Amino acid sequence: MAKALLFVNGEPPTHFPSELSQYHYIACTDGAYHNYLIDTDIVPDFIIGDLDSLHSTPITRTIDVVHTPDQNKNDFEKALLFLADKGIKHFDIYGASGHASDHFLGNLSVAMRYYLKFELNFFDHYCRFFFAKNQSTIPQVKGKTISLMPFCKVYNVTISGFKYPLSNVNLQLDGLISLRNEAIEDEIRIEFDKGHLLLFISN
Repeated sequence: MAKALLFVNGEPPTHFPSELSQYHYIACTDGAYHNYLIDTDIVPDFIIGDLDSLHSTPITRTIDVVHTPDQNKNDFEKALLFLADKGIKHFDIYGASGHASDHFLGNLSVAMRYYLKFELNFFDHYCRFFFAKNQSTIPQVKGKTISLMPFCKVYNVTISGFKYPLSNVNLQLDGLISLRNEAIEDEIRIEFDKGHLLLFISN
């Protein structure tokens, strides 16, 4: 599956992927390049966005700059769609959380629209997070703290491999949610009927 590494303009990452050759493309929004990526050794293939952050940022490296002025989409969504047009189906995304909370929620809103079409994995200082498919098996998580956050209601959730399992329960934002659970097996399984379920897996 074609895979891309994408940096967006939230809190700068404290760590980066060690093996960049696994990615077909490396891309960033203009804000991410201006605010932190320019100070690293990572050279993206593309800088994507409305370019308002690049007015005072010299680009001395050979990078394709893609102007996407549509103000009905945020720069994360623009970058996602630009790379999808190049055949990318799997995205590892850094910088989507932290700083302005409204930006973080905006990025989650974009992810909710596209996670059934693409593989979207987010990484920050503390965890990896993503929207789960209706039937998900997640390996190599024993001992990790895992939270399940419904948006806004998820029906008939069953989870196994956890310290606190669930069986056919509904999770919702103003009711039951599952925070700070623990994986007690190397592989966990999550099933639900419908809804959007965001998983946070500790580093």
